[in-house]
Amino acid sequence: MNLSRSGSLGWLLLAILMIPATLLPLFSTYPFLALVPGIAAIALLVIGSRPEIGLYAIVFLIPFGNFRNIGGPIENLKIHWILAMILLIVVFIRVLTDRSFISRLRSNLWPFFLGFLVISLLSTLFSEYKANASGQVVLTLVAILFFALTISLVPKEGVMRHLPAVIAIAVSLSSTFAVVGNLAGVTWFSIAAGETLSRSTGGAADPNALAMQIIFGLPFLAFWLTHAQRLRLRVLAAAMILVNVTAMVGTSSRSGALVLAACALLLVLINIQGIRPQKLGLLLIGGAAVILIAGVSLPQSFWERQATLFSVHHDSSLTRRASYLDVARDAIAQSPLLGHGPGTFRDLYALTDWAQLFHRKGSTKRRFAHNTYVEVLVGTGLLGATFYFALLGVALRNFFVTRKKLISLGDSYHKDLVTHYLVAFCCLLLYMSMFSDVYQKFMLLCLGLSQLWYRYVIEGISGSFPAASTAAVPRHEHGKPPPSLAGAGDVKVAP
Repeated sequence: MNLSRSGSLGWLLLAILMIPATLLPLFSTYPFLALVPGIAAIALLVIGSRPEIGLYAIVFLIPFGNFRNIGGPIENLKIHWILAMILLIVVFIRVLTDRSFISRLRSNLWPFFLGFLVISLLSTLFSEYKANASGQVVLTLVAILFFALTISLVPKEGVMRHLPAVIAIAVSLSSTFAVVGNLAGVTWFSIAAGETLSRSTGGAADPNALAMQIIFGLPFLAFWLTHAQRLRLRVLAAAMILVNVTAMVGTSSRSGALVLAACALLLVLINIQGIRPQKLGLLLIGGAAVILIAGVSLPQSFWERQATLFSVHHDSSLTRRASYLDVARDAIAQSPLLGHGPGTFRDLYALTDWAQLFHRKGSTKRRFAHNTYVEVLVGTGLLGATFYFALLGVALRNFFVTRKKLISLGDSYHKDLVTHYLVAFCCLLLYMSMFSDVYQKFMLLCLGLSQLWYRYVIEGISGSFPAASTAAVPRHEHGKPPPSLAGAGDVKVAP
């Protein structure tokens, strides 16, 4: 039986199976599930022809952790799991039918990913909390699969045009939910934090997670603002930045506010040279006006919460965070090489006097360290942390080497784009020192994208860069288009 005939039979079988799959939910208490087979079939058709769209959909869903479940009798099944499963099937078929496809899985990050996985397995074998540690090993495998999907499916256009737009739009939409929820009192988009304080979450499950996503998305919006060709797109970028900053205020995240300020300063410094003196004056005046208006209009509760950063001994939240470091120090001293098992900091903390001291009725004693790197050190020891830090370090190196190469090629547009990727990645890593998320999805995405930038620029994969999108065009002196880069292998910049 040839492939075309077997494929036709497969589609015929799928069509037959869709009939009962669509009809049965209509006679149940969950009739809305009748839509699922049709939507899944459309997704399969689209992803089968353009698998990168499935990955873009997964990235788009990252800021919406509260709304990824399907619901009904399969409420624990998440939409991005289904998309990932379809993508894995597509990749498997591609590998079987196209032997050259496997070359897309090459990466200089694999030794560190696999090394961290091996150490995590060894640490789990000697852990007193094998059940929880095993769950973290599974998450490591999922992270590896996500990385593999990213480096094998995302084309040049995805790295240089589509993904920045997907990230910026998704984060801004989540922030819009947060702002609307705060103004209209929609409880879906906020959580109560005490008797009087309400913290915005948007589409995220946690206000601190929303703050992290806003920080990561801001550099891509800034790139639109400074590189967009059309005025309406620059205005749109400015409006989205305003929405994101407003949502950040609603999260009441102190660490988020600090990192956002650092991120904004970096973005100003890297973009200020490309702005004409006349526009620079207007921007400075506009920025001063925004700061003045913000200072007057922001609620007093926001400033009071930020002021607690300078009174550690009088703020229970900050004192509790200091206790995490105290517990981590003892835990690392007890098992410095392999740690206590990945993800076991919460189990260790729950057994301490600190946990009893800060325990509140109705809450758990198991608390995260509020520091991703501390979680890794406690969980997998110095050996695991070495591989984890090396993983992040090599990814940063990929970005820096790519940026240097683009400078030598005279491609200022893509150099600026890589610079904004770097700012997003670095600010995310900074925020992870105040938030626990070892497998943060935007961080994992950056690992894959660093490899793709390296592949398309340094390794000179055949083909050419996509032409600048209508949303953003290269900035060059005297308005000249970027030069054709002779001698750069097969890598060229489209005019």
